[in-house]
Amino acid sequence: MTLEEAMASDRSRNLDLLRLALASGVIVSHAWPLSLGPGTAEPLEHLTGHSLGGWAIGVFFFISGLLITASAERKTPTHFWSARARRIVPGLGAALFVTLALAFASGSTAGLHETTSWFLRALTLVSIEHRLTDAFATNPYPEVVNGPLWSLFYEVLAYGICAAFVWMGGARNAKTVWALLALAAATCLVQEKLLGRAATFAPLFASFALGMAVYVWRDRIELRPIMIVLLLGLASIVPEALALGVAGFALVMLALSAPVVALSNDVSYGMYIHGWPIAQTVVVVLPGISPVPLAVLSLLATYPIAFLSWQFVERPGLANRRAAA
Repeated sequence: MTLEEAMASDRSRNLDLLRLALASGVIVSHAWPLSLGPGTAEPLEHLTGHSLGGWAIGVFFFISGLLITASAERKTPTHFWSARARRIVPGLGAALFVTLALAFASGSTAGLHETTSWFLRALTLVSIEHRLTDAFATNPYPEVVNGPLWSLFYEVLAYGICAAFVWMGGARNAKTVWALLALAAATCLVQEKLLGRAATFAPLFASFALGMAVYVWRDRIELRPIMIVLLLGLASIVPEALALGVAGFALVMLALSAPVVALSNDVSYGMYIHGWPIAQTVVVVLPGISPVPLAVLSLLATYPIAFLSWQFVERPGLANRRAAA
């Protein structure tokens, strides 16, 4: 079976389960610094060069590259960006209100101007401010109210590059696809010389670009166990910045090769954007909690909120989009 055939079958529903596992991995990974303080090594960090959360985000970007390229090929610019906004903004807006409620419940003294500025900067993704005055002030990781939102800016930036590449005909030319991959890989290799957001974006876009290329060549990629093994082996030897996308390729191949597991609710996004403030709240309620119990309780406490977000905020927006199409 080719990747194209698998993506067109019910096996594609396994990607929802993979995304849920990745979002859960981010919550688990963050339990260490949230319990023990900034700078605490997260799981896998010393062993692989990337934390468990870092690997999860890199794989997220590979999956996005795969799926967003498909969306850009099918949709006009207006419908493409409308679909992206409907998928991201309603859930994010709800998560920001939840974050504010938990931050003020923990004792934040942020005034109206600070709160409004924080909300608008987070909602627009342009320049997210992670801190609110006195929020979670007694926790080991004080005042940072929703750390994982940082990645959403880079995700939307990757969407824009991907869409432009597809609409300009780049995805229809093998040479331009290879050129995109080469540029993304080269940028990763000089990551240490890049400044600010460019340095952060380089490995994430390399993962995203590999997902784009895999989608373009989906009809030529066979789902074979040996391919998964070879990709995992390759991920262990390539430079760390490039390993994220290769690991994402392997995990997607594995997910699409497995028996179908159909989730009735797509809560991965909600888990990702609610996990941090809920974990901070668990630490407020149970001061001194260690990382493993914090990880478990955070997962258990975040799932119901993510479920409500999906049922009453995210899914209705997606249904309205389909009805209007």
